[in-house]
Amino acid sequence: MTWTDRYLAAVLRSIPASKRADVERELRSSITDAIDERVGAGEDPTSAERAVLEGLGDPAKLAAGYTGRPTYLISPELLPLWWRYLTRVLFVAVPLAAVVIGGLEFIGSGAQSWAIGAAINVAIQTTFWLTAFFVFLDWAAPARQARAEIVAAAGKWTLERLPKVSDGRITVGETAGEIVTVLITIGILVFAATLTTTTESGEAVPLLAPGFKTVWLPILVVTIAIRGIDHARAYLAGRWTRWLAVYHALVHTAFGLLLVTLALSGWIVNPAFGEAIGLPGLADGHGPVMLTLAVGTILATGWEVVRIFLRVRRRDDAAPRLDASTQSV
Repeated sequence: MTWTDRYLAAVLRSIPASKRADVERELRSSITDAIDERVGAGEDPTSAERAVLEGLGDPAKLAAGYTGRPTYLISPELLPLWWRYLTRVLFVAVPLAAVVIGGLEFIGSGAQSWAIGAAINVAIQTTFWLTAFFVFLDWAAPARQARAEIVAAAGKWTLERLPKVSDGRITVGETAGEIVTVLITIGILVFAATLTTTTESGEAVPLLAPGFKTVWLPILVVTIAIRGIDHARAYLAGRWTRWLAVYHALVHTAFGLLLVTLALSGWIVNPAFGEAIGLPGLADGHGPVMLTLAVGTILATGWEVVRIFLRVRRRDDAAPRLDASTQSV
């Protein structure tokens, strides 16, 4: 695929489907004419193509001009910088907050920490204030000089910043990663079923409640295994179809609802285990541990369902395939 094809794909992803064909035809013609003019003047074709495309600038800005919707909270010039800094700060701040705040609470009170709540709060605060800072740079007159310096420091836009164009197919590595995750999850559950502690009298006390271990644990394991089969089916189909995504969402939701119900009902951990290790509230369905497990399960389940449907939507709403005659591999 040529640089021109990748540039067009980056522009068209932000163009409404009804306008993509016209925009592609018009923009490709303009690019081709500009390249031919440079080549006719004696310039190397590769250098001419690079010069023309980099002269057009960031595809996001160009797409905004075609759609006639230049209204934005953060301008296309600063948006890539905002996203770059936000992801880097969140990657460091959120895990650090969970460890530090959770550790301090545990040391201070001996109770189970609300690490997830602290991490979510840090993520929200970081996103809000960093976004507010970039909006200030965009809209406040006193910040114009700082904005210009930040954009200049980020460097001139080049072709190397173009996003890679994906055909939407599921890769072997992606499928293998999902299946390995499923196997690890099953392994953790099976391992948890073997954990025990001993009382002062030497009696062994299992971690899991007897009813959970004999009835609900096998059901959860089977449900997780079905999720792995779903990923294998999606790979064989080449993509996530709508019906396969719906089926996967139902399986994932059933697993999430079951685990949340068991956690909030206090049916997962053996109460005697918590008492034996000095944490009598460990098995309590309204205690911090089970509530954290329930909230984490809800968030993880919701994200997985949304992620798969977004995958289907991106596939269905993908930009029209570029003319094969103009592509090169």
